[in-house]
Amino acid sequence: MRTYSKSDRRAWSRLRPAGRSDWHQIRVVSGYVAVIAVVVAVVFFIKHRRHQEIQQHWKCATAIVEEVRPEVIQTVSNAKGDRTVLYGVSILAKYVSDGVEHEQWVTVEQPPVSLAEAELQTFRWKGQRCVVRWKAAKPQELIAEVD
Repeated sequence: MRTYSKSDRRAWSRLRPAGRSDWHQIRVVSGYVAVIAVVVAVVFFIKHRRHQEIQQHWKCATAIVEEVRPEVIQTVSNAKGDRTVLYGVSILAKYVSDGVEHEQWVTVEQPPVSLAEAELQTFRWKGQRCVVRWKAAKPQELIAEVD
């Protein structure tokens, strides 16, 4: 059996919350952590369900990326007055659907990126294969998934 010296007992007593206010702080911080964890879990669940719905109920075709172009989505200003321009990326996708060859500009579903990232994607994606998806009821509304 281990025996504790006085300094060990003092150290242990200092680690534990001493009074009601300390316990209250622990409960408040634990509550905030729990709320943040729940919000993160709900966001991931919603994204996962949307991705599943797209894969299961939308039509798709394999396409070749013919051309890539960045498009300005928004300009963001920070507190210092600096402005950052955010871009979305569109691709010219060439694909075959129901025996008919299509060539159409499609916006890639991704968060906005900087110009440098958009130019890097232009370099990487050109000539690559991607998946183009659309709802059967709205074939003109396409989304592209590029690796």
